Amino acid sequence: MRAGDKILFDKYEWCVLDTQSDATLIITESIIEQRAYHNRAGDVTWADCELRAYLNGPFYDSFSEENRLRIMAVANQNADNPWYGAKGGEDTQDYIFLLDTEEAVCKY
Repeated sequence: MRAGDKILFDKYEWCVLDTQSDATLIITESIIEQRAYHNRAGDVTWADCELRAYLNGPFYDSFSEENRLRIMAVANQNADNPWYGAKGGEDTQDYIFLLDTEEAVCKY
């Protein structure tokens, strides 16, 4: 697979962002649903936010067992967000995650 390829994985269409050896980074082609980052206002990092809990819990669990086995956990280094002055917080292990500012704006 190459960057830009479209694939069907489980019940969604995805776009390939990057492929490295035996791993492929994909993003959904369209918005699946809208959710708040967290359930209350205030400073909260990715490690502690409700959206991360949802993506790596109920959303991840909605994939078939066969496909969950194909989703690799990724070590995410959560850098501070220079645009909003938000702290990135501690590094996390995630099956499903959002692109960081650098990835979303500059890389992909």
